[in-house]
Amino acid sequence: MLYSLYTIVLDVSKPLELIISVRRQLGSEDPYPMSRSHDVLQPATREARKFLGKAMSEHYFKRYHPILALHQPKKIYGNNLGQPMLQKNVLEETDFKFSYLIDAQSMLYPPMTSGKILAKLINVTNIDRLDIPVGWTQESLQKQHFVFVNQFIWNKVICLAETVAAPIVLKKQQMAGSTPAGRLERPAKRVKTLELLSAALDIVADDDKKDVNGSGECFETTAQMVNAKVQILKGIGDETNIKLWPESAELCKWWARQTSMPCFMQAALAILANKPSSGGLECDLGSLSDVLAPKRSSLRAGLVGSICSSRSTSTSSGRTRPTWSCLTRK
Repeated sequence: MLYSLYTIVLDVSKPLELIISVRRQLGSEDPYPMSRSHDVLQPATREARKFLGKAMSEHYFKRYHPILALHQPKKIYGNNLGQPMLQKNVLEETDFKFSYLIDAQSMLYPPMTSGKILAKLINVTNIDRLDIPVGWTQESLQKQHFVFVNQFIWNKVICLAETVAAPIVLKKQQMAGSTPAGRLERPAKRVKTLELLSAALDIVADDDKKDVNGSGECFETTAQMVNAKVQILKGIGDETNIKLWPESAELCKWWARQTSMPCFMQAALAILANKPSSGGLECDLGSLSDVLAPKRSSLRAGLVGSICSSRSTSTSSGRTRPTWSCLTRK
């Protein structure tokens, strides 16, 4: 939806596609598509379209910009005799201006685990030629940015999954008699947090009640367990397994049933339980009062008026972007 909004509806270089309800003689209403070039639109519509496109780019699509999404891109993208060169192969959370929480949530939906949607969003983000470092091209920057972001998201998800997997592996090893009790520990607060989340979603948190490993296998390390489950998850995301895909509205319930992937089940539910912020976009929507009058009935005057009246409140709220730290406990 955001992709279509940004690349079609708010792209001033393309005509605006309108769907108008046409009342027939018998009283029924049918959708009637109409196309209007940007130049023939009313001035207020042109300004609103341009303004919202800029706001979407600033607060949402900038995260897909290889240069503007980073704090210090010059320390990452270098060149060697005019050839592109990376000065850092793996980026950390401090390198990015965005948390990519919303992208992590979307990649937990099986059809999106491959990152195709992420790559598509990065490829439609325009890059000013003056922002392109020496030796690099727009295509090479976009390709590398996808690698950085995709790697960052999966590293964070896997880190959370390993936290859940640690006590499961330890318990299986103790049951098999291969590991003395107390070798691995897990912070009590983190256990409690995940158990509360499981209870809220009506999940059986005690792995004794279900075979959480699926086939009863015993892993030597948490990394082995997580890597095995990553392959299962990516296998489900293959188009040949389309019958296993849940409806997007049922994603949390689907994950609650994935007891064969206990580490990813609880990590995914913890990630999906966090609501990403608008990144300040609601403040820009409030600024539309400078362009559009609240009395315009086609824009639902009550809604526009309430947005405009809450503009000062939203601006002074001091809301910050969501971070992955909300999913962990020290």
